Amino acid sequence: MIHSNKKNNLHLLVSAVFLLSHSLAYAESSIQTDSTDGQTSANKITSLSDLRAAAQNPLTPMYSLPLKYVYHGNANRGGVSVGSIQPIFPVALGKDWNLINQLSLNFIGTPGGVTGIAELPNPYAKNPLIGPKGAAGLADLSFTSLISPAQHKEGKLMWGVGVTATMPSDAPSRELGSGKFSFGPAATWVFQTKEWTLGVQASQIWSVFGSSGRGEVSQMQVKPMINYNLPDGWYLTSNMNIIANWNAAPGQQWTVPVGGGVGKLFVMGDYKINTRVEGYYNVDRPDQAPDWSVGTTIQLLFPG
Repeated sequence: MIHSNKKNNLHLLVSAVFLLSHSLAYAESSIQTDSTDGQTSANKITSLSDLRAAAQNPLTPMYSLPLKYVYHGNANRGGVSVGSIQPIFPVALGKDWNLINQLSLNFIGTPGGVTGIAELPNPYAKNPLIGPKGAAGLADLSFTSLISPAQHKEGKLMWGVGVTATMPSDAPSRELGSGKFSFGPAATWVFQTKEWTLGVQASQIWSVFGSSGRGEVSQMQVKPMINYNLPDGWYLTSNMNIIANWNAAPGQQWTVPVGGGVGKLFVMGDYKINTRVEGYYNVDRPDQAPDWSVGTTIQLLFPG
């Protein structure tokens, strides 16, 4: 069933795009650079390998716009489609620190009652007599902000710490996403060489308030990142998203995928585009979770 409030979702999307365009102008004017040797900064990203390294590093102070689609297959009630718009906009805090911000607008189509997906911490309310209904629309929005040292040097451990939040936008029914406002800590660590980008992103959220008809949220995400660079902008990648929903019943808490994919960075005139195709199999999952997922990402880069 498609929500009757799809016009409201369209208005939300148009407003978000308008705000993001202004954020782009502000972010580009805010990024300050440094001439220190080995530092990753917006105006030093010139070569193909530099662009690829910047695209693989979530702490790079560079505006980008990832567009992502993931299909989660073979859940008990059917597959779930998740499309995400995930702009990254950094803000310089003087010469020594950056604030790396990422917003994620998530559009979901689900048959209902599916767990083990980051964007669906708890299945939405259902009629126990007829089972859950399908729904599609704008789900939870998430926002993460990390403070990170401005000087990023190859061969040195980079880090960022901050906060993350999720906000329900599926008004008024709250069927999609969690139906809760949730907050918690977030951190990222990255180590890069010419051949490798290795890292991990971690976050934990707890629900604070929201729909009384939805369960409380306590969700951890741990995302190991492994990238191995090949010639001509190609690279092998694995970005597994390990999920733990602590309020679920014992044996139903963990979703652990394994897999990977391939990516390539393209430079076509003034356009810099990072692309990835990935596939994962869940070796541990709740009973109502999908078996596997496949996805693609197109990331537009704006190095300045």
